[in-house]
Amino acid sequence: MGETKWTEEQLKAIETRRCNLLIAAAAGSGKTAVLVERIIRIITNEENPVDIDRLLVVTFTSAAASEMRERIASAITKALEKSPNSKNLQKQLTLLSRANITTMHSFCLDVIKNNFHIIDLDPAFRILDETEGMLLRSEVLEELFEDKYENDDKEFLDLVEAYSDSKSDDKLKDIVLDLYKFSMSGPWPQRWLRDKSEEFNINTIEELDKSSWMKVFIENLVIELQGLISMEEKALELCEETSGLEPYIDTFRDDITMLRMIYEHLGAGVEEIYNRLSSASFSKLKTVRKANVSDENTQSRVKAIRDDVKKKINKLRDEIFSMTPDEMLHSVKASYTYMKALSSLVIEFQDRFSNAKKEKGALDFNDLEHLCLKILTSEDSGVADNFKEYFDEVLVDEYQDSNAVQEAIIDLVSRKYSNDPNVFMVGDVKQSIYRFRQAKPELFLEKYNTYSKKQGKNIKIQLYKNFRSRDEVIKGVNYIFKEIMSRVVGELEYTDEEALNLGASYSKTEDDNYVVGGKIELNILDKSTEVEEEVLIEEEDLGTINLEARIVANRIKELLSNKDGKVFKVLDKGTGEYRPVTYKDIVILLRATKNWSEVFLDELGAEGIPVYADTGSGYFESIEIRTIMSLLKVIDNPMQDIPLIALLRSPIMSFSAEDLTNIRLVDKDKYFYENIISISKEEFDCEKELIEKCNIFLERLSVWRKKSIYTPIDEFIWYLYTDTAYYGYVGAMPNGVLRQANLRILFQRAKQYEQT
Repeated sequence: MGETKWTEEQLKAIETRRCNLLIAAAAGSGKTAVLVERIIRIITNEENPVDIDRLLVVTFTSAAASEMRERIASAITKALEKSPNSKNLQKQLTLLSRANITTMHSFCLDVIKNNFHIIDLDPAFRILDETEGMLLRSEVLEELFEDKYENDDKEFLDLVEAYSDSKSDDKLKDIVLDLYKFSMSGPWPQRWLRDKSEEFNINTIEELDKSSWMKVFIENLVIELQGLISMEEKALELCEETSGLEPYIDTFRDDITMLRMIYEHLGAGVEEIYNRLSSASFSKLKTVRKANVSDENTQSRVKAIRDDVKKKINKLRDEIFSMTPDEMLHSVKASYTYMKALSSLVIEFQDRFSNAKKEKGALDFNDLEHLCLKILTSEDSGVADNFKEYFDEVLVDEYQDSNAVQEAIIDLVSRKYSNDPNVFMVGDVKQSIYRFRQAKPELFLEKYNTYSKKQGKNIKIQLYKNFRSRDEVIKGVNYIFKEIMSRVVGELEYTDEEALNLGASYSKTEDDNYVVGGKIELNILDKSTEVEEEVLIEEEDLGTINLEARIVANRIKELLSNKDGKVFKVLDKGTGEYRPVTYKDIVILLRATKNWSEVFLDELGAEGIPVYADTGSGYFESIEIRTIMSLLKVIDNPMQDIPLIALLRSPIMSFSAEDLTNIRLVDKDKYFYENIISISKEEFDCEKELIEKCNIFLERLSVWRKKSIYTPIDEFIWYLYTDTAYYGYVGAMPNGVLRQANLRILFQRAKQYEQT
């Protein structure tokens, strides 16, 4: 897209100033280009140029911040080529190195480093890595629970009784950690915990009606009853259109009247809803003569619809309204004691965890935001006022993924609520994927629904043209989104106003030697279809994931195979010309990587397709890491059957399944390790080969255990890689380069742990 080819909406987004501006940028709408151009025009404005370090640009990831900085540098350099004597451009290029183009965490870190004295923080603090933070949290939680048990704390013991099983209190520990993580996404976590527990302090039905969860409950009932009424109306329409079903009409009309009465009284309170649902009844359908019915399938269909409606009403009555309103009130009141005790427990955990981090001179990522917030809200510091005055504009990228604490920080460093507002926000609620990290897309939606399209302090601009995708992709996406998205599912109604519009221009090709683009494909794996017996035998051990991976592998090979003598080509971003597709042009998107990425790596690797999976959890699940972890566990304590069996069965020791069976049969009541010792001493009649294997294992284990005592963990891990020859072995496996990279990552993590 050339510099002068901005659309009217893009140009408005670039030039509109002195307001709070929300840009609803659809996928592929050129939002980054718009953001960069806006910054360039602000810093090169002839009448009122603004130095780039007086802009705060907040991106979602460090990679996005780096890309933004590079694009701005490139744009300034191009401008300098046209105006080489421009002092302002030279100045901006110099200032770029200290420009505030950063992630929220990095900005918070800078604020803390420059104002640590305000919150009495040791300036020599360090940031906990994820593993160390997890271990410290577990340690603090264990100590907290132990102290509560020792003090015979009744409220705590009641919590344990209510939220744990007979074997352990792990469930309660998980609840405490989950609640801690969730509360930390808000600006004032301890206040939030106290307020939420107080919401259970309800003494009357009227207070129950006004509660936040009753509001959510009513919203769900509204949707449920709308659906049931719609189903009955469809059935009534079918009865009126089908000869012979006239006797059903009055019954369906009565049903609809009854359902509407319940629906219309949903706002009248829980007692009214309870009474109307309790009294809801369905009369028996009148008999119709089969001979008179013109369409028996329609008769079966309307009966099925009515049965479904009756089941759903009974489910509402029997499951959700199984208690009377008075019983509901009593249940909520009884919960108050537990909720108050739980919030107090989480608050105490927060305090202890903060103290533990302070003793180590360390902070975690949650601390960065909250300590920054503490500095900004300090009445005497004036830090927030200085930022308000210093930043000419605050620009926030991927705004739909902001959370409440980040929103509070933006509000404090900007002039959002002044007479000279200066916040630029760009995002797309349809691309919000971080709810699991407590992102709050409703922050975006609230502004989207209230900001003006014309003028004022708060303005909204929509970028709806997609400059990335071909027409076939856009039409497919629009069709699916219009079918499935609503305010309830997907945050908003997907209307024509929300739909993507074609903005890209792909050159047509009439060359018979190659193919570009093509229709959207949907491959359905139907496992219920009967197939030939030999195919079943071949694939009987394959799971669904394996089969999907094979379909993908076949499609990739097809794309690169010049099918029917035609080369599949893609448009090269750099040259603007079509070129043959390569492996690196292909990406496989998975909804979740757990249990999937490893299978895809294996299946595609087996087909000779180079593949890399960017995943955290899959790393620990990979066979090479699991094998080394089992080895380390056995060296630490060989009296662990599962890691020991995994090690013995691995290429490191190469015991066969039959060997393992024979070891187990020596004495089923003893540990595997004890049986191996017995075999090595020839106390039992075993094959010479197995005795020799056991002796070799014990000798090597003895050497490893002695070496582990005085060798740093990172050096010890690398020693194991070479001593077992396992590092070289995995290099010869499918995706060997990636597997060796995984082993190197484990070594690096061990090195990092050794240093901290």
